[in-house]
Amino acid sequence: MAETIEKSLLDLDFASLSRRTFTQSPAAWEDQVVYFLLLDRFSDGNERGGHRDNEDRPASGGTTPPYRPDDPGRVDYETWFRAGGGWQGGTLRGLRSKLGYLRRLGVTTLWVSPPFRQVAFEPSYHGYGIQNFLDVDPHFGTREEFRDFVRAAHEQGIYVILDIIAHHTGNVFGYDPNRYTTHDPASGQWYNDPRWDGQPYAVKGLKTPAAGRPFPSTRPTATAWRSPGRTAPFGPASSSGPNCSCARGTSPAGTITPSTPRGTCSA
Repeated sequence: MAETIEKSLLDLDFASLSRRTFTQSPAAWEDQVVYFLLLDRFSDGNERGGHRDNEDRPASGGTTPPYRPDDPGRVDYETWFRAGGGWQGGTLRGLRSKLGYLRRLGVTTLWVSPPFRQVAFEPSYHGYGIQNFLDVDPHFGTREEFRDFVRAAHEQGIYVILDIIAHHTGNVFGYDPNRYTTHDPASGQWYNDPRWDGQPYAVKGLKTPAAGRPFPSTRPTATAWRSPGRTAPFGPASSSGPNCSCARGTSPAGTITPSTPRGTCSA
């Protein structure tokens, strides 16, 4: 039976969640050896040899050998550099298979980049183009695989810090700038700059998963707003359309001004 994926905090059973057993945070984080990793770039679990598994045994299986400078089939620098703009295949299962390696390094806490479901129309391999904070992106795995990873990390004596940055979300919708005509000397083009002047901008529309282009908004009365201390308009932090648990506008900044909370995962 497929797991039901929530799309709103209102869908969560907080009473049931509060009855679970949670792993306590350490008394002093400054005593921890924290290792940050980008999930997509760490491991796909398909490495062949050259390391030991979580039980300290020589690893077997896999098809990707350790890197050697004289490897055949190497690509030139530009090809390698351009490939960095897309998904590379790191997974939760791959990360779980390297917990012994990380423990032997002396790591006591893993700070993991966001594994949440990303927008489908941008290659947000970094995890900061989130569409649903309550689901795991299929590039990384499943929610069950995430739970398995956290349990396995705790068994290795490793804490897990989940990178939850509420204003790092995908460009689910765009605004309709209608003032402040600006000239771009680089391209020679004119465009409307949606700078903040105290007056809201209308939401132009949601973006299609295929092309990432706006289509007619299902909420034509929605308007952009500004967080205190910010200079650009932002969108509402709640759902703004079908299948959206969180949304933002095209501004690179976010909707939350205070420091972002980060928490320790439970099993």
